[in-house]
Amino acid sequence: MEHKALNPPLNQSFLRRLNEDKKDESKLTLAGDALKNAIAKEVKFKDLNDRLQASRQEKVLVKEVYLESELDFVSSLRQLKSVFKEELKQAIEKVNDLYQNELLKLQQLYRSEVIGDKLLEIVKTINDAGWYLLMKNTSVNLCKFYSPAYEVTEGVSEHSDMVKVFEDPPCYLKAIYVNILHTKITYGTINLSTEDGQHPNCEKANFGAACAGSLQDRPIPLDNPEQLLQLLNEISNTYQRIHLDSSYFTPSGTATTRKDNTWKTAM
Repeated sequence: MEHKALNPPLNQSFLRRLNEDKKDESKLTLAGDALKNAIAKEVKFKDLNDRLQASRQEKVLVKEVYLESELDFVSSLRQLKSVFKEELKQAIEKVNDLYQNELLKLQQLYRSEVIGDKLLEIVKTINDAGWYLLMKNTSVNLCKFYSPAYEVTEGVSEHSDMVKVFEDPPCYLKAIYVNILHTKITYGTINLSTEDGQHPNCEKANFGAACAGSLQDRPIPLDNPEQLLQLLNEISNTYQRIHLDSSYFTPSGTATTRKDNTWKTAM
């Protein structure tokens, strides 16, 4: 009888263990360990992993874990963005508050040093003589107002000590404006407001620049309130009259004459 080879071949170590002395238990090898090793050799880790990956249940579980992670990440980003915006807003508000406080301090310092006490001293000095401070968009004026309007009836000349008095006033003087932003008197420094006619020494009726005459280039002494008041009074005395030598026009109405030596400022 012909013996066929076993396929797979018979494990020789298994036969030897069967024939060994059963009393020598120290030489026995547990069958369970051999079976475990055989399974480990037969089922590769890659095969096991492929089978697990092919499992539908495992795929769904992995996908759900991934989605939960992604949602948590997006939620965290949104929360972080919200916190950042709030922190940025608060930081901007703090910076703006600091800026406004510092700006206010600078403004107060500037007003105190430049126009604070000195300006108050000027206003107090000129106010007693009927002059007031008026600030406009493009000018800072010292003004004298006439209420009722002043009748301008007298005309004078450098070449005569006679005063010409007109029966009908060429105009009524309502106010004189002196722009103290100018360091000295020039064109546009002095403006006159009139009614019922044009001042003969003013370029326009109602409101316009006055001819400076000999007041031209006179300094405006803001550093000395008393000298400033003297200049203002000289200006008001000048335009309460008409200078007949240097005027935009000469009144032609009926007039009488009288002698007067008080005219000091020539137009």
